[in-house]
Amino acid sequence: MTENPTVRTHEDIRHRFDEVMEQIRQGLVRMGSLVVENVERAGTAMRERRLELIPVVMEADQEINRLYSQYESLVFETLARQQPVAGDLRFLVAATRMLYELERSGDLAVNCVKMLDREDGFPDSPKLLATLDEMVRGATKVFTMGVESLAEMSPDAGTRLDEADDEVDKLVSRFYTEIGQESERIGLNSAIALSRVGRFLERIADHAVNIGEHVTFIVTASFADDTHVSIREED
Repeated sequence: MTENPTVRTHEDIRHRFDEVMEQIRQGLVRMGSLVVENVERAGTAMRERRLELIPVVMEADQEINRLYSQYESLVFETLARQQPVAGDLRFLVAATRMLYELERSGDLAVNCVKMLDREDGFPDSPKLLATLDEMVRGATKVFTMGVESLAEMSPDAGTRLDEADDEVDKLVSRFYTEIGQESERIGLNSAIALSRVGRFLERIADHAVNIGEHVTFIVTASFADDTHVSIREED
């Protein structure tokens, strides 16, 4: 029997398209992993007052930015050339948003060490530094969950991450209270810098929640509880 060349061509096109889609997904996961590593690195710099890590964090963010540009171009090129529909279209549209969430989270890690640099190291306050460490671990936990949900395409990712983010919000609220209690001792500038760091870590976790909600949207065609709200304009 003679093979239909048209069918074969269509199969080849679909195979190449699937390869590109997987390349994009893996690129997103790679970016997310780099963000987690850099948030942890920033946390070490702040907790241990290791100012030599500040340029290391900034340099590491350049690779995240490079991947952002690379995969953003690939996503838009795929949208333009392939004209995908249904689930493929959902994935590509969501990918444009997740790329932003990842890139912005990387920037927020850099913002944390910029505050550390501005203060030439945060004050030696065991209570504040302990809570700061908890916030870093909480934010990286939620962000890791977001990256894992992307790798596994978990349909319940949005709900699970939203619940996990509640713990980070509680830690940030406690941190603000502790800063107020110690503001006179540590000084106004340090109090403001630490408050901003708390805000940055809170937003990193929020970006992870958004990633989880996008994953839910890709898999189920709806956002978790229809409560998705973009935080693009809030950072």
